[in-house]
Amino acid sequence: MKTEINTRQLAIGFTVLALGAIFYYFFRPVEHTYFLQLLENNPNKHTSLAPLYVTIGNSLPTFIHVLAFALITAGLITRQKMGYMIVCLFWFTVDALFEVGQALTLNETIIKIIPNWFSDFLILENSKNYFLHGHYDWFDMLSIALGSMAAYVLLIKTRHEGEKHERKITFNY
Repeated sequence: MKTEINTRQLAIGFTVLALGAIFYYFFRPVEHTYFLQLLENNPNKHTSLAPLYVTIGNSLPTFIHVLAFALITAGLITRQKMGYMIVCLFWFTVDALFEVGQALTLNETIIKIIPNWFSDFLILENSKNYFLHGHYDWFDMLSIALGSMAAYVLLIKTRHEGEKHERKITFNY
C-alpha cells in the first residue's frame, strides 16, 4: 500500500511547531528550555505573561506539542481516519505519560530507570532533568487532550480532496 505525504498537514504541523518555538523564545527562561540553550548568543528575551494568561500560557506548549507532532506524523504516514485516530492517541499517550511522570511520587522512580547512555544522545540527554525539574499540572493534561482532539479535527479537515467522502458500494440487481 502506497502512502502519499500530505504536505498541507506537514506545513500546518511545522508552522504550529515554529509558533511554539517563538512562544518559548519569548515566554520561557533560557535555563529551563532545552533547545534555547543550544542557540549561540541568545539574548534571553524572557518576558512575563500577563496574569490573565499565565494558566493558559503555561499549558500552551503541551497543547502545541501534541498538536504539531500529531499533524507531522499523520502527514507522513497515514491518510485514513483510523490512522489519524491512532496517531492522535499515540501522541496523547506519549505526552500524558511524560506529564504523569513528573508527579512527585513518580519522578524519583523514573529517574532511576532512565538509562545512563541517554546522556550520549541529543535531546535524550535532558530526560533526567525533565523529570527532576518538571511538575505535574492537570491543566497540562487538559491541554494534551485538547491538542489531540484539535489535531484529529485538523487532520480530517485537511485530508486529500479525493479522500473526504467514503466510497459507496452499489449493487446492481
